Amino acid sequence: MIRGIYIAATGLLAESARQDVIANNLANATTTGFKRSESTASPFGSMLLHNMGMPFQPQVGGLEMGAQVKGITMIDSQGPLRFTGNKLDMALIGTGHFTIDAPNGRRYTRDGSFGMDSTGTLVTKEGYPVLGANGKITLSAGEVRIGSDGTITQGPAVRGKLLLTALDPTTITQEGEGLLTGTATGAPTARVRQNHLEGSTVNVVSEMVDLIRVMRSFEANQKSVQAHDEALQASLTKVGGTG
Repeated sequence: MIRGIYIAATGLLAESARQDVIANNLANATTTGFKRSESTASPFGSMLLHNMGMPFQPQVGGLEMGAQVKGITMIDSQGPLRFTGNKLDMALIGTGHFTIDAPNGRRYTRDGSFGMDSTGTLVTKEGYPVLGANGKITLSAGEVRIGSDGTITQGPAVRGKLLLTALDPTTITQEGEGLLTGTATGAPTARVRQNHLEGSTVNVVSEMVDLIRVMRSFEANQKSVQAHDEALQASLTKVGGTG
């Protein structure tokens, strides 16, 4: 009976973690370049039961020991493009990320809403430099053109080429301010689209459906804990009342 409470409690913890992931997805439904995440669960190791009272009897079967959160995975899919008309807004089509010189080291993002600081350096909204193949990219006054390969020109002068990085999907971790960490692998296939931004991959309707499903599962585990608690209380009352 105590085991039943523990098993139901593991289900509560797993569904609570899944709810947190869905809530974060919904909160970033309009965040530029945001990629939705999914929480996956797996069962703890099960035990094989045997009938000890009757020799040579077949095995009773397996006893599951509850669920655990296996991991939280970011789904690195293509988001919809939105035209902005801003010459320094950039969207990526395909596999790859912009490379950012953040305070804690090199980071990556799909949020291409860039601008210029007081020195003319191409920076993110937070003021972090956007890296090119040869380091920071410095612009001057004048028309900016960005090719599909990431080459940035002003008139006849080439100001730099965006450093695009492909990341191993299994190593990607989301940080604040739309930044990512991960292990670089392979060659990026992304093409750059100027005057556009990539939207969030969150589908509000499907996330709400998943949230309702999680709530129902959470309630079922709650009722299981309550039922085991009532049964335990009844058994103690009856045992205590005998004699």
